[in-house]
Amino acid sequence: MDRIVRFSADITAADTERRTIVGTVVPYGVSGSTSIGPVVFQPGSLRASEGVKLLLEHDGRRPIGRATGFVDGPDRLVGSFKISQTSAGTDSLVEASDGLRDGLSVGANILESTVGEQGELIVSAAELIEVSLVTTPAFTEALVSQVAASGDPDPATPDEEPATSEEDAPMEETATEVAAAAVDPKPVVEAASPTMPYITTHNRGLDNMTAGKFAKVQLQAQAGDHDAQLLVRAALDDNTTTTAAGLIPTRFLREVIGVIDTSRPFIDSLSREPLPGEGMEFKIPRRTARASVAEQAAEGDEVSSDEPTYDFLTVPVKTFAGGERISRQLIERSDPAFLDRLLIEMASEYAQTVDKFAGDTVAASGVGTSDGTTISAAIGQAISDSWSVMRFAPNNIQVAPTTTGSFGFEDLLKAVDSEGRAIFSGTTQLVNQPGNIVVPQARGSIYGLDLVVDGNFGSTYNPMVYPSAAATFYESAGAPVQISVQDVSTLEVEVAVYGYVGLAVKYPTAFRALTVTP
Repeated sequence: MDRIVRFSADITAADTERRTIVGTVVPYGVSGSTSIGPVVFQPGSLRASEGVKLLLEHDGRRPIGRATGFVDGPDRLVGSFKISQTSAGTDSLVEASDGLRDGLSVGANILESTVGEQGELIVSAAELIEVSLVTTPAFTEALVSQVAASGDPDPATPDEEPATSEEDAPMEETATEVAAAAVDPKPVVEAASPTMPYITTHNRGLDNMTAGKFAKVQLQAQAGDHDAQLLVRAALDDNTTTTAAGLIPTRFLREVIGVIDTSRPFIDSLSREPLPGEGMEFKIPRRTARASVAEQAAEGDEVSSDEPTYDFLTVPVKTFAGGERISRQLIERSDPAFLDRLLIEMASEYAQTVDKFAGDTVAASGVGTSDGTTISAAIGQAISDSWSVMRFAPNNIQVAPTTTGSFGFEDLLKAVDSEGRAIFSGTTQLVNQPGNIVVPQARGSIYGLDLVVDGNFGSTYNPMVYPSAAATFYESAGAPVQISVQDVSTLEVEVAVYGYVGLAVKYPTAFRALTVTP
């Protein structure tokens, strides 16, 4: 069966004048963290064609360009992309050039694959579906390494010197000599000379100063008049960026400071299904008693027979939405584009809010509890307890970034054995290593469980071990959906994003909240 995988790589060049971006689409022979776990692409395994769309953050509604060509080498597939003449395309080029959004992530349809010795998926044939420009690539070195920005078409070379005429030379020498005399006169040694304090208040000699008077003062200063020198210095100091503030423009950069996080780690770790098309709730049949099977006592005796019974799990449909009222002037005259930024931030808030809703719903469903005297002991107990509920092993362990409940991501990084060695190391060098954590992506594997680090969970949450099939997240297609309504009378636009979601917690006790009691 075909599978879709997303895999991040690096951009190697961004040309803002020709509006092109070049970068590694997929490195071959390298294991990377993807949406379906560790994946390795074999050389030549990815089929790519010109015309593949370049998106922003895997959002099909936000295309910014198309592929113009690919070069398939022995160690990687490199792609070149032409960026469209849109505000979003221009912003993307600037973001790539400034190192703000400088990673490539691809969506591929896996056609042929095998499983490696370490459990990684080895892909021998896949089809490229789309490529996205993303904020955080899979590798720390995946950054823009070259930028050819548009600017002065004929800049002067460093070695070129400005031409100087013979008539100009004496004037320049004279000006240099005058400046040296006025600023740095020859020192005079005096016996028991009192120290003169620096005057920092306004010099009254500057009042009613005319051009002619100032020229005379300059000549006196050159002749060594100390008072005149002070007056010249005061006059020169009076012309600063403070006194001429009206001529100094304030520069506003296009960069907007703020964290944009559209990730939903907990939701992405659950099974996913499309939301039914109608109704504000739906029901799922649920077995309450099993059919029985037992050994027949003797030939001809009646066999075991218990009737299975069922009821329904009711799943409410929730609406999550947010909106703003914006003037047409702000939409059309802002730079960077206010509407684009607003929609990105609203989508980010939608993702984080819905992800927290999923966590709250699971926590309130009656999850089980597993404890141990150490983090490792608690995880081992939770794996066993979760297995007994659904008759198969869990595949996820979820933690918050900081210590919440019994422990968090920071505690996994700090955990050491009796020799002071990291237990859940980011390398593969330890013999007794039960886990491998990749810090930049906050991903990894602990006892074979996929590590899910979720910053949307509050301080009341305990870490959890669970199988993806224990709950199913349902969401309307294309969520969050964007709508806009124009008010002609006021030249304003009402913009909103919304989505319908539902969460079915099918096996609450398969979720095991972890507690550590030393």
